[in-house]
Amino acid sequence: MKKITAFWQATLVIVCAYLIFDNAFPPVMPKSLMIEFMIITIIGVLLYFSFDEDRWNEFKKPIKAVLRDEDKGLIRWGFLLFIPMLFAYITYNQLKPSFESPVELRQVHPAPPSTLRVYDKSYNLTTLENPIRAKADANIYQEAVKAGSEIYFKNCIYCHGDLLDGNGPFASGFNPMPVNFQDVGTIAQLQEAFLFWRITTGGPGLPKEGTPWNSAMPVWHEMLNEDEVWQVITFLYDYVGQVPRMWDQKISKVVTGMKDKIQSQRAQMTGKEIYQFRCAVCHGEEGAGDGPAAEFLYPRPRDFSLGMFKYKTSPGELPARDEDLFNTIKHGLNGTSMPGWETLLSDEEINSLIPVLKSVDISGTWLPEDDEDEEYDEEEEDDEEYDEEDEEEDTPIDPKNFIHVTEIEPTNGQIAYTEESIALGNIAYQKTCEQCHGHTGRGNITSGKRLADDWGYRIWPRNLTQPWTWRATNVENRDETIRNIYSRLSIGLFGTPMPAHRSTTDDPDPVSLEDRWHIANYVYSLRTNNNAPGERSVIKALKVEGSLPNSVNDVAWDKAQKTTMRLVPNIIKEPRLFTPLAEVVTARVLYNNKEIAFLLEIDDRTDSRPGEPVSEGIQDEFLEMHSDAFAIQFPKEGAFQTSPVVVKPLYRHGDARHPTTIWYWNAGSIEPKAMILEGKGPDKRPEFRQSDKSLIATGQWKDGRWQILMKRPRKGGKSGDLSFSEGQFFPVSFANWDGSNGEIGSKHTLTGWYWLLLPPPSDPMKLYGVPLGVGFLSFLVGLILVRRYSLDS
Repeated sequence: MKKITAFWQATLVIVCAYLIFDNAFPPVMPKSLMIEFMIITIIGVLLYFSFDEDRWNEFKKPIKAVLRDEDKGLIRWGFLLFIPMLFAYITYNQLKPSFESPVELRQVHPAPPSTLRVYDKSYNLTTLENPIRAKADANIYQEAVKAGSEIYFKNCIYCHGDLLDGNGPFASGFNPMPVNFQDVGTIAQLQEAFLFWRITTGGPGLPKEGTPWNSAMPVWHEMLNEDEVWQVITFLYDYVGQVPRMWDQKISKVVTGMKDKIQSQRAQMTGKEIYQFRCAVCHGEEGAGDGPAAEFLYPRPRDFSLGMFKYKTSPGELPARDEDLFNTIKHGLNGTSMPGWETLLSDEEINSLIPVLKSVDISGTWLPEDDEDEEYDEEEEDDEEYDEEDEEEDTPIDPKNFIHVTEIEPTNGQIAYTEESIALGNIAYQKTCEQCHGHTGRGNITSGKRLADDWGYRIWPRNLTQPWTWRATNVENRDETIRNIYSRLSIGLFGTPMPAHRSTTDDPDPVSLEDRWHIANYVYSLRTNNNAPGERSVIKALKVEGSLPNSVNDVAWDKAQKTTMRLVPNIIKEPRLFTPLAEVVTARVLYNNKEIAFLLEIDDRTDSRPGEPVSEGIQDEFLEMHSDAFAIQFPKEGAFQTSPVVVKPLYRHGDARHPTTIWYWNAGSIEPKAMILEGKGPDKRPEFRQSDKSLIATGQWKDGRWQILMKRPRKGGKSGDLSFSEGQFFPVSFANWDGSNGEIGSKHTLTGWYWLLLPPPSDPMKLYGVPLGVGFLSFLVGLILVRRYSLDS
């Protein structure tokens, strides 16, 4: 095998080092650090090869050959042009303005303190053990797991999810994401004392190395007692099938044996057992949608007792197909607390659940016609003595006892997705769908009717401009998604006010086949009118000449970059919000030499102001209406830093050492109100700054969307507010109060911290002149070297 020469060895080492630095650490490796590492690598390689004279000569040999050999002239001129261009390009990249956000490094599992004081007493975390495990009693353990399960699903599901995988309904709105307890690198590697510390003290209890304080983890000792915290901890380990690290090896051995026995039993579960373990906490033990967590969820969990399923592919009033139930269980439903169970349940286990769902139906939906027609003598039934204890609860449910629908709603005659079809679909939509879904599809009811489902719960029409919230409809393929929309139109949604638009009798269709396809094409086109929340963490402001806009309708806003962010409810401080309606907020920022202005856009189905007739007409009778309101929050000057490590205030109202300034606008029942508030911590109500009238704000609600303009001077003044200078990153967060949803005070939605950047002023001479100069000098140095070696030869 031919030996690799020294020069190519060095080249290979440098290339491999670059690939490792670029791919092994992409989330945390900034460009400046990459350059430092590569310079150190190159210097190290050169030192290694120059240490030995023979190796150094071997390294230089191909370089000298390129510089002086006559037969390598083409290669020589290629390098003479390529290397100066490379140096010029590197120089340009270093000089051009960077819009990369500051690198936020944090310890995932910071070292806990030796002692902890909560519940008016001190705990030694080096010796603290779970008192439930110390008793080593199987009955006590099972009772604790059950209690912990209910506490978890009432309080923790929203972030950590049904599957305990850190992917709850609101998880995507947090940074960092909630912990994935299923990951063997998390709680399985920790002692329970560590979890007790983290749960009881939450995000504010993080030590300095655990910052930046973006953690949304509540301070749970304010809402749960000590026994409840231990019950939740016990449930977490039990559900994921792990054992904590323990000091007492005897107890650890007992706990491990108990865990192995329980996991062995669970591996054999099917049907009813799986349902009770995985599903009952939301859907209820009898499948009536009344589990312990149900009242805290929107939409509420499905009630299986009437055999109605919203998302099905069977025609008309036929029950759902088994495939529909299977897909819902396996893949979940977007925008709800229903997860996809494919990571925890096999296809066989999912199929075993389908007869269970059919068995709790009391309406006869799934019974064969012969059984459905049977008449029961109520008097004989009353006289019959029945001992429930004699019933064999674990008797397997035979799928053959229920009907299996095979018919599928036809989707023939699909019309191509064209501008003409979209225009025709708009006309048909306004006739058929506008009263519920609104003129522009944002779900703002124009009929004046308060909508409810068949169980009497308040229900809102889908916002058709937000496809990421569509359930069982939105897929990657455009034509397939349009077919799914068409099916929803034809079949309707069982149990809701959404009717079927295709007749299954001899009567004419409420909406013709052609119009249903046109409407489906039009509805698909609405997704282009709204930005989906993305991974962009920087809101880039745009500098304009002259005055900033005074209206939300000013065309100047069209040039500003849109950044869309997830809104999550305040679930970290009482009183909490569990059922938000607002999904996202979109921000655009303009500035000039003196002022800075924000345009916020939030889809809101109602113009919520007490006294507003349309909104009051459809107001939920169980909720008091308040005025819609909006806020932007910044840290005070000096209350944050971007280097060498990122430091931010607590993301809700800051804290004593890191106070915040809040721009607040309330739609008002009589007239809108704009004000500046002072945030001094999550436990303190923001204070109104009465003497400050510098905030100018206005808002407009139209067709299911609020647009709010807030404007203020760039200089912070004497109150310690930020001065918005160019070239610097500033933390910024947003909040929304949906008045028709009963939101007021701490009951509202908000975002985590994002970064606001006013781009630094650019100097064209420096930006382009310096790279050209570096390239030219590199070219001259190359010519000199070629000349020198040519003379030597």
